[in-house]
Amino acid sequence: MKSYTKLFLISLIGIVMLSSADCNKHPAGSKIPLYSYLEPIINPPDTFQIAYNLSVYGDKIAHVSFQDNAVWLVEKLGVGKAVFKAVSYDSTIVVIDSQDTLAMKGGKTYAFIANNNNYTDINNYFVQFTKLSMSYDSYEPKFKQGEKK
Repeated sequence: MKSYTKLFLISLIGIVMLSSADCNKHPAGSKIPLYSYLEPIINPPDTFQIAYNLSVYGDKIAHVSFQDNAVWLVEKLGVGKAVFKAVSYDSTIVVIDSQDTLAMKGGKTYAFIANNNNYTDINNYFVQFTKLSMSYDSYEPKFKQGEKK
């Protein structure tokens, strides 16, 4: 009887540890600016994050306008189960599985959409944007009409 209790407790502890490892939390004391998807993001810094609340069903849309033409690394942080898409000003859609590099035009508004279609328990969901030192003019393909991925 004691061995069943020990096995049960070990299993329970293992489940708790595995489920907590899948959490998605913004690091405390992080110096990376954090924006909400609820407000338009205009001329963000060279590295920033967007926080989405995915506790309810449906698309959560962040609207971002960049100051200059630039190449950006877009990375999903934490839980990979959420669907994340980038939509250009001309309606080109790119689904981002874990990360992607996008050449985005300054002065245009892009939509970044997160959705929890899996109905899993995700509350806060973060995506990080990092401006790369690559030339926008020479980077291909540009994130524009006809360049769907």
